[in-house]
Amino acid sequence: MTSDCTISVLRDVLRVYDHRYLGLDRVQRERLVDGTRRVIGEEGLSDAVRAAMPASARLRAFCIQHGLREELERLIRDEVEGAPGGAVVVGGRIYAMYPYLRGVPRQDADITTEVGVDHRLDTVSWQGKRIRIRGFAALQRVETNRTAVDVILRERTTGKEHGFPAVPRQDLPDGFETVIDPIVVQPGRWDVHVAATALGVTREARFGSVRAEELKTSPQVRTAGLRDAGFYFTRGGHLAVIVREQPRDTSLSARLRRLAGRR
Repeated sequence: MTSDCTISVLRDVLRVYDHRYLGLDRVQRERLVDGTRRVIGEEGLSDAVRAAMPASARLRAFCIQHGLREELERLIRDEVEGAPGGAVVVGGRIYAMYPYLRGVPRQDADITTEVGVDHRLDTVSWQGKRIRIRGFAALQRVETNRTAVDVILRERTTGKEHGFPAVPRQDLPDGFETVIDPIVVQPGRWDVHVAATALGVTREARFGSVRAEELKTSPQVRTAGLRDAGFYFTRGGHLAVIVREQPRDTSLSARLRRLAGRR
């Protein structure tokens, strides 16, 4: 079972094992499972097929091949209800954990390439002349109370980076807070990313598109030292920081304007 056609057919068949499968009666489910088992074959998934499919499809195939119908239903129901189960990190790889599934090959439960970072921006505001960011970030499905978070600014044109380690918040598990000083950031447009690290695994994502409902999204600009700095949200909803050098106008009126802006 290595042809592209077979992989495509099997992928399409396994996609039906979602809420639509739960809506079938017992006879319809049995017919679907029996037909799928014939497509899978007695030897199960080949390495090529496994590599072409996400873990959710591989685990469905495992249940179908071994006649684990109750486990299959629970697996689907958990995913439909938004509770796909936890995960464990072993040797830098991440494996899905389902206590009710026994004997699953490691390669079928491997979700290393599928795990991202859950995140949320709670507040972004000025703290004097620095930008204060508070939010949440954690590896998906991996349960741990030791998550380190960094906020990363990446310049849109050059790709240059500035990292700002975050400190844990006491009011929220996996919550964090960090302060960005525009004085240490060169002029440019900087996209904000969040990186979460736990158990030796790091995942990164653009930050700000998932945010608290009450958070205001209007741009805010201030003068910081000899620079104008601000934060805003992009068209895609992501948080960004802009830093500009102030005009080198040394006239009295310009100096008075800059002085007024610093108050």
